[in-house]
Amino acid sequence: MNNLVFFNNTTDIFSTFTVLVLGGCLINILAHNFKATKTRALGLYVWHSIFCVIYVFISLRQPADSIAYYIKSKGSFDFELGTYAVVYFIGFFSDTLSYLGVFMIFNIFGSIGLIAVDASLRHVTENKSSFVKFMVLIVVLLPSMNFWTGGIGKDSIAFMSTGLLLWASINFKQNYILLFIAFVCMFLVRPHIGAIMVFTFALSLLLTKISPLKRIFFIIISIIGMIKISPIVFKYLKLDQASSLQNYIDVRQGYNIDGGGSLDIGSLSIFNKIFTHGFRPLPYEAHNFLSFMSSIDNMLLLIVFSLSLFSALFFKGKKFSLNLSHPKENRWFLLIFSLSVMITSSMITSNLGISVRQKWMYMPILLYFMFLIMKVRWSNSSKF
Repeated sequence: MNNLVFFNNTTDIFSTFTVLVLGGCLINILAHNFKATKTRALGLYVWHSIFCVIYVFISLRQPADSIAYYIKSKGSFDFELGTYAVVYFIGFFSDTLSYLGVFMIFNIFGSIGLIAVDASLRHVTENKSSFVKFMVLIVVLLPSMNFWTGGIGKDSIAFMSTGLLLWASINFKQNYILLFIAFVCMFLVRPHIGAIMVFTFALSLLLTKISPLKRIFFIIISIIGMIKISPIVFKYLKLDQASSLQNYIDVRQGYNIDGGGSLDIGSLSIFNKIFTHGFRPLPYEAHNFLSFMSSIDNMLLLIVFSLSLFSALFFKGKKFSLNLSHPKENRWFLLIFSLSVMITSSMITSNLGISVRQKWMYMPILLYFMFLIMKVRWSNSSKF
């Protein structure tokens, strides 16, 4: 299986370079939509592309799902949601592009998600100090966020969906089409997360300040969407009846427990499961180079979370408050969705190697709230 190489011939080199350049052109065009300078947008694209190449290099030397996806795409199969949706998409390119060339396609998805997350965090820290803005830059440059979202697989598309969802929710009235695109992308690769997206959006409409007519319209659309996609999701999860949900969780907890990053989460409390999924491995738990790099990122994330919560609770000044009923931003949706995905993922993931990838479906949104409440005394503004 590891007989794949970067390139097979000169044509592969040219085609891969062409994809890289076209991706840069697309990012250059989209920079304006995300209120980023072209220099910043292209800089993030180059940074993300570097980790994409590193991902390719590592995947050629140790077992990786990306290789299996690429090889499967050259065969015949029926379209299905989830893994085979990714394989089906790869099939459009695998006959003309090299392994690295297809990686560059997925690198574009991850880069769009990265720029959307960067735009959202810049928005929420617009009136804060240069220190807080520097923290945002550190976060968007985290290796884990850029490495796992640059490879062939579901993670790059799911991350793009989360980034688009976050950016769309900041000004839902102008970006509702973008929110729909985010849902479609997520539903194709992870249908159960797409279902959570629809359900939590409908729930948030009961709490968000919008006109009664729009509230009724979007609730009806959401209910219709849930009715249509629920049978598909149950089939995808292989849930024939509601009583089998606990059995499904028990079975999922037993998946991937033989690897180096595996752990038994069945005996952990819900809070420990959430912490484990979001912030482990820690440095003393690292068992290889990738897990060590992830542990460094987790330490930085813990610093951001700790600093935000500490500054909000103990800063001498305006009493802490969090306005979730923002006139433009659908913060209720962001909060309910991110917490739902975080809890759901932490309940069924028993491998730290998987959690460091999947947490980027909700972590950017949690970071948005952390920077929203960050109120250190050297900030320029205390507005929430």
